[in-house]
Amino acid sequence: MKKEKLKMNRKLFFIGSGNMAQAIISGLLETKLVSRENIVCNDTVKGKLSDFQQKFGVSITENKDKGVLCADIIILSVKPQNMLELLNEIKSLIKRKTIIISIAAGITTKFIEDNIQRDIAIIRAMPNTSALVLSSATALCKGRFVSDVQLQDAKHLFSAVGKVRVLDEEKFDAITALSGSGTGYIFYFCELMQKAAEKLGLDEEIAREFVVQTVYGAGKMLYITEESPGKLKERVKSPNGTTEAALEYFESKNFSDIVYEAMKQAMERSIELSK
Repeated sequence: MKKEKLKMNRKLFFIGSGNMAQAIISGLLETKLVSRENIVCNDTVKGKLSDFQQKFGVSITENKDKGVLCADIIILSVKPQNMLELLNEIKSLIKRKTIIISIAAGITTKFIEDNIQRDIAIIRAMPNTSALVLSSATALCKGRFVSDVQLQDAKHLFSAVGKVRVLDEEKFDAITALSGSGTGYIFYFCELMQKAAEKLGLDEEIAREFVVQTVYGAGKMLYITEESPGKLKERVKSPNGTTEAALEYFESKNFSDIVYEAMKQAMERSIELSK
C-alpha cells in the first residue's frame, strides 16, 4: 500500500516573488505538501504578483501587514540589500510563534534577530533553483530561539523540494558558493559546451540535446554509484584517448585554479552581503 505524503497544515507568506520563491512554491505544489489556499505571496512589482497568481493559483497581496499577521511561516526572499528596510516594516507585526525563514544570501540569523529585537524563531536557508524540479540542495541553520519542532517544520518544508542538511552557520558562505550559486556554474559550462559543439559542426538542436543528456547522465552516475567525481572521471579517461586530450588541456590552463577562484569570489561576495 502506498504511503500517503504528510501535508503541512501551515500558512506560508512569501515576501518577494523572485526565481527562488517560484522554484520553492512550484515544488511544494507539485508534491502537494502545501495547498494553494495556504500560500500567500507579496512583491513590490504588481505585474509580477499577477503573473504569480495566474501561474500557481496562489493568493497574492500588496499588503504585507495582513500577510504577516496571518502567517505561520514567513519566507523572506527579498534581495539582501532590501532586508533591513523590510524587517523594520514587519517586526512589530510578527506573531511570537511565527517561524521566519530567510533565503537571502549573506544575511545571518543574528542580523535578523538584532533588527527584529524579539525572541522570534529565525531559520536561515540556502536552497537552489533546482527546487523547481524537486532536486534542490538546501542547507539550514537555526537562530537562538528556534525549537526542535520548528526546525523540523523547516526541514519538512525544504525536503519536499530536494535534499536538506542542517549545518553550522559558519559554513553558509561556502555553501552559498557551492550549491547556492553552483547551478549557475553548471548551466554556464553547458552553454559553453553547446557553443563549442556548434563551432565543431553540430547544429543547435543536436548540440543542446546531447549536452543535456550528457550532464543528466553524469549527474545520475554520481548519484547512483556514490563514487567520487575523480574516480568516475578516470573511468571515462583512457590512455592517449580523446577525454585525456581534453582534460590535459584543462589542466594546462589551470582550470582547477579558475574554479577555486570563482567559488572564492562567490564566497567573498556572500561575506560582503552579511556586513
